[in-house]
Amino acid sequence: MICLSFDTDHLDEVRMREFLAAVPVPGDGTFFCTQPYDCLGEPHELCPHPFLGEAQGWAAELQAKRKELPDAVGWRSHTCIYSHLIAQDVAASGYLYASTQYQPVAATRPFREVWGLWHMPIYYMDNLDFSHGRFWPEVDHVAFAPEVIDTALADDGIYVFDFHPVHLLLNSVSAEAYLARRDAFLAGESVEELRCDGRGARTFYDELCARMKETGSPSVRMRDALASWIDAEES
Repeated sequence: MICLSFDTDHLDEVRMREFLAAVPVPGDGTFFCTQPYDCLGEPHELCPHPFLGEAQGWAAELQAKRKELPDAVGWRSHTCIYSHLIAQDVAASGYLYASTQYQPVAATRPFREVWGLWHMPIYYMDNLDFSHGRFWPEVDHVAFAPEVIDTALADDGIYVFDFHPVHLLLNSVSAEAYLARRDAFLAGESVEELRCDGRGARTFYDELCARMKETGSPSVRMRDALASWIDAEES
């Protein structure tokens, strides 16, 4: 089962409309939102994407995001900041699951944490994939490898893919290429003028979507995938 999820960093209402018009989602996605969007809703799942900065208390940001999306059951923080204390606060705020753990291995499975909160690990994250060369150059890592897609489609686990619309719009090929374009993107410059050439995040995403369509594997909302998993475990 594949769950396409999207972290909406650096997207205002205009950029979100641009993304939805330019990037098809094969099935139902899960959007972790930095702000409310008038253009975004059904059939997708909407969850908060809070920024837990050093100068900002957890409680205030958690409460603000809960007010913005009062019906959300999922939670993922910006840069996947997480701890036992944060998890307790997230659970106490009424969420069913969090999704912050990066677990790029086969047989990805949800698990329940001590405080009752379910965790849905992230199998693939676009910016972590293309950042290996920046932080870990000695490792022979190939970004946007087709084998990542093969594994997800061959197994019966829940494979959460995490994409950033900004990287899909720009077809980010590396961290350096993205950072060189970020300010211009935020300033509202044309995506057509900023888009990277070559094999990048959008290339990989399009290949994934094509394979999903070929195999009859539409994206499932994370809340629905977790519900199916829990039902199967209890039956």
